[in-house]
Amino acid sequence: MRKILFTTIITVIFFLSNSNFSMAYEKEIKSISSTLAENIAKAGKKMIAVVDFTDLQGNVTELGRFLAEEFSVTFAGAGKGFEVVDRTHLKSILTEHKLSATGIIDPQTARKLGQIAGVDALITGTITPFGDSIRLSVKILDTSTAKVIGASSGDIAKTKAIEELLARGIETTQPFRQEPSAPTSSVSSYPTSTPKSKKIGPLTITIEKMVVSKETVSVYIGFMNQTQDTEFRLGRDSYTGVPTLVDDKGNEFNYDDNRSGLPFHYSNLSNPDLFKNWGFTLPARSANELGLVFRFKDKIPTKEVGEYFSVNLKYKLYNGKDNLVSNYNVQFTDVKAQKPR
Repeated sequence: MRKILFTTIITVIFFLSNSNFSMAYEKEIKSISSTLAENIAKAGKKMIAVVDFTDLQGNVTELGRFLAEEFSVTFAGAGKGFEVVDRTHLKSILTEHKLSATGIIDPQTARKLGQIAGVDALITGTITPFGDSIRLSVKILDTSTAKVIGASSGDIAKTKAIEELLARGIETTQPFRQEPSAPTSSVSSYPTSTPKSKKIGPLTITIEKMVVSKETVSVYIGFMNQTQDTEFRLGRDSYTGVPTLVDDKGNEFNYDDNRSGLPFHYSNLSNPDLFKNWGFTLPARSANELGLVFRFKDKIPTKEVGEYFSVNLKYKLYNGKDNLVSNYNVQFTDVKAQKPR
């Protein structure tokens, strides 16, 4: 009897504590939504859409999608005289017209979505982990100008459930292909098998293929630039460091800079002007491929090389349109390689 009573008390305490955590994040969402709803109403916007929230680098996680959905539902019940586009319908529109589904801040993209879906304002958000909490920053973008017309922020507790959602990155399951109007130089056709893909900043990066041969491992990476009119240049320098490769047996591999396709410069490219005529060119609306080559370390036999790999790539991206250089980092884990028979 005492054991049953003790178990019941523990269960009730657990339920109440988790309910408090749930109420905490819901309360924060309602508070931020209330502030933004007032801004939307005052600006006279009649139709809004909520896109997936991202981290500061533009990466999407399940937490970002979850929060965007929560905000969408809360806005729908705000009763402030505006309507909310259903997120499933929004996704269909974005896919049909080949627009980015996340981080829509480009003026032309925002205007096009406004014209297609009749959206007056976009709700975007960023999530940033800080110790035991998550900093949530939400903005309202006017689709006619892409200017911020309202913003609010708050903190939600980093519960176990929140941490699990935060750790789940979204990987694209559909292969990307070049649009007919894109330039044909440096373009690759993506494989029919499901690739590992991640949306990093303005690019979708895909591990197309990984091949183990005698003394080398070759990694073929696809870069999809889905922007409408922005050309990028991609490369690395001594500041970003070399790409790394490790297999599931703990073997590390040496990056071969001389045989790889990633442009390198020995100095720290802090001056954007140095990037104008250098680096791997990524035209707007195109798919491009480069290969990275890694050598076996300590002359390990091919048969002792693992089957699954983790690859990490740090790179610089030059935006010629805005004359800006940004640093990015992408990592893929559990990538299966093709091995010689």
